[in-house]
Amino acid sequence: MSGFDAIKLETDLELGTATIALNRPDKRNALSAELISALRGELKSLRHNDAIRSVFIKGNGPAFCSGADLEEIRAMQSASVHENQENSHALREFFVQLYTFPKPTCAIVHGPALAGGCGLASCCDFVIATRDATFGYPEVKIGFIPAIVMVLLTHQIGERAARDLCLSGRTIDAEEAHRLGLVSQVVVQADLEGAVHKLAKDLRKNGPQAMATVKRMFWRLHGMSVEDGLVWGSDMNAIARSTDECKEGISAFLEKRKPNWM
Repeated sequence: MSGFDAIKLETDLELGTATIALNRPDKRNALSAELISALRGELKSLRHNDAIRSVFIKGNGPAFCSGADLEEIRAMQSASVHENQENSHALREFFVQLYTFPKPTCAIVHGPALAGGCGLASCCDFVIATRDATFGYPEVKIGFIPAIVMVLLTHQIGERAARDLCLSGRTIDAEEAHRLGLVSQVVVQADLEGAVHKLAKDLRKNGPQAMATVKRMFWRLHGMSVEDGLVWGSDMNAIARSTDECKEGISAFLEKRKPNWM
């Protein structure tokens, strides 16, 4: 399978959405180097497409994503340390690219989202899961570790819950994932398309630069103290007031009309 075939892209310009489908159903959409490269290239392209306001990621076949391609990892075990680092760094760069992507992202999860697949979902801003979806970090069961994704996971759900998932390696259902904060919304399969459409429609109404700034702030706030974060937040608040987008948004609200986002 070529990198071009490893993913499929659909766009809806009326909603301003791009949907990326992981397309390795025979491998349960395992994250091969080829798949990761295709995803990184598509995200880079979508980043600069002003017609796209939000990005959705789903999996073709019975699984959302089973995690890393273990056949590739086994092959890499005989490679040099430098080669392994290059491979691992590419995965890290993909997760950071997705986590910091300036447009809202949503994982549409059905079936298993495990290990790196669970990490992929948790790097998105929203996760809409069907009731049959399962989540987990089972790496320790094969003597491996969720070394990259656990860093981001800890920020999202707290260290106690992250320790539980990463040390036990247990798989949890969609409802428990929702309680932990891994999932935004759980729906039955029949309601999935409607839930995705509603989220896309709601996001389409928001200021694109405002959302990009919010995402950038969340990323930077991770390394700040509360005091430093509040000082920086007040400065950003002041700057935001003078943007063209904020001026248009406030005018539209007061004039009882829809804002005209550029």
